[in-house]
Amino acid sequence: MLRIRYEKIGTILAVLISIGSLLNAQPVQADSSRTSIEPLLMPPGGAVAPGTGSILVRTKDAVGATVHAFGLIPGHVYTAWLAVFNNPKACATSPCTAADFANLNTEGSVIWGSGQIAGDDGTVNFVVFHAVGDTTGVAPGIGTGTGLLSTKKAQIHLVVRTHGPASVDPAVLQQQLSTFNGGCPPNTCKNVQGAVHEP
Repeated sequence: MLRIRYEKIGTILAVLISIGSLLNAQPVQADSSRTSIEPLLMPPGGAVAPGTGSILVRTKDAVGATVHAFGLIPGHVYTAWLAVFNNPKACATSPCTAADFANLNTEGSVIWGSGQIAGDDGTVNFVVFHAVGDTTGVAPGIGTGTGLLSTKKAQIHLVVRTHGPASVDPAVLQQQLSTFNGGCPPNTCKNVQGAVHEP
């Protein structure tokens, strides 16, 4: 069950639409952006994670998202990723799964969005923004690595990934916060929550 207050959703949407407006250098009109709201599942594809939610806003040139993750381990590092399938019709199943990255026809990419350390209450709020054609933050060796090609056609998964306890070594901590397998080993990196946003 999605448990984000409507007032908070409205505020988040306003921020994301403002970001899109800045990118386009003009106000975002009602017909030029699309918003979807989905709860997070744990693990991705499983049962709904209580108290979680995700919002994805698509404009012509970019996507912006907020992810509210709950039930995480305090003091552990978590990252938010965009798992993008630019051609979801080529996926073996609907929705697409990680196995579909092996099929280059799906034009899949995994893109870093944000990284944080979970607070004492086990929550993390991520804000993610990514522009079409930008390959910054694309995880190497997964899919085609082409990034986001179309905001309208892509199936986008918002994924929360754990990297274990936050390292006391600043260099290792930076890797945990910004790379797909940062801190692993010795920790175990894995996807713990995720939401599918259909095109």
